[in-house]
Amino acid sequence: MVVEIKQLTDHTDQALLKQVVAIERDAFGEGALNYWGLVQMLHYGLVYIIYVNSNPAGLVYYMREMSKADSAYLYSLVIADEYRNRGFGSQLLDYSLTDVEKYGIKRVGLTVAPDHEQAIYFYQNKFGFRKKEFRKNEYGPGEDRLVLEVDL
Repeated sequence: MVVEIKQLTDHTDQALLKQVVAIERDAFGEGALNYWGLVQMLHYGLVYIIYVNSNPAGLVYYMREMSKADSAYLYSLVIADEYRNRGFGSQLLDYSLTDVEKYGIKRVGLTVAPDHEQAIYFYQNKFGFRKKEFRKNEYGPGEDRLVLEVDL
């Protein structure tokens, strides 16, 4: 098995972008990053992709916080269904957290559903994220989020 992780910057590979959007949609439904959002993320954020045997298996997206130049927001970490629970998310997050430091990022935050115990365990126990804040109705009624943060 050949695993490769790299920063994704090419917005012209339509076939790849369609695959990426499909991975997003399968994981997040209507909350997924769509094609237009993906292209803007490629231009103005940081996107890392993990390939398994040359197939896109997952992505992680970062945006810089405008009010704190040394902080970034982890917008999304997604692994395609057929590659989940095999360590690829850990590999991708580990690589990307190390790489974002070269952009002067010293802290990364993210939000997660408070009942998504698997994701919370993953971020806290494998990567040292800590709970920072609870946001009631972040995405509308009943859509609460925990804010997690890690210092790099």
